[in-house]
Amino acid sequence: MSKSTLFYGGIVLAIVFFALAVYYIIPGIYHPFTFSPPMESHRTHAIAFLALSVICVIVALVNRRRAVK
Repeated sequence: MSKSTLFYGGIVLAIVFFALAVYYIIPGIYHPFTFSPPMESHRTHAIAFLALSVICVIVALVNRRRAVK
């Protein structure tokens, strides 16, 4: 895999995971794939998706292009 693929893939996945974190923290809408009542806020899911988003940002930062001096 090239560094640019990991960089752009990390950014795209970070955005998707952040959107899912926001989605699972909002109460009153249906949240699939949960064992508790699906209309409640799910903090554990939101924290997990937020952590995945941070990991993807770190992967993207490590694999970014360096400026040639």
